[in-house]
Amino acid sequence: MKRFVFVLAIIMGLMLMGTSVSFAENKTRKSIFEFKQELSLTDKQETNLRDIVTKLQDYLTKKQKELSGLRVELNKMIADKAGLGQIRAKLNNMGRIQADATYEDIASTRAIEKELTEAQLSKWRSMQAEFSKNLKQANEAQAAAVKQKEGAK
Repeated sequence: MKRFVFVLAIIMGLMLMGTSVSFAENKTRKSIFEFKQELSLTDKQETNLRDIVTKLQDYLTKKQKELSGLRVELNKMIADKAGLGQIRAKLNNMGRIQADATYEDIASTRAIEKELTEAQLSKWRSMQAEFSKNLKQANEAQAAAVKQKEGAK
């Protein structure tokens, strides 16, 4: 459940797609679309990638709403001391939705990979690896600063 929520949050932000290929459009991570020239993306590739990402985002938004409703129902069932069989059925339904969402993420990732040439995909993955390394270093530095500040109190 935690993994799904984490993956869904990332996907919903379009930060990470399956095999570490990011197609984000947010402030902390640059989008693949911002590197159109460096990656030599054609207009057709860009259009196809945007279509894939948009369809996935729409699908995941719908599934997230479904899950939110099911969570409310589950919490009510627990509070009302519903039968364990009913609770298990609700959890199974939630798990099915999570599995479907993960499958759609994987299918979208593969569709995206098919749109890119090997050279484009390799270059993009290298760019993302460098970004991830820099982000990890920045997070570690921030954590160290917080820890040092807390130690000074």
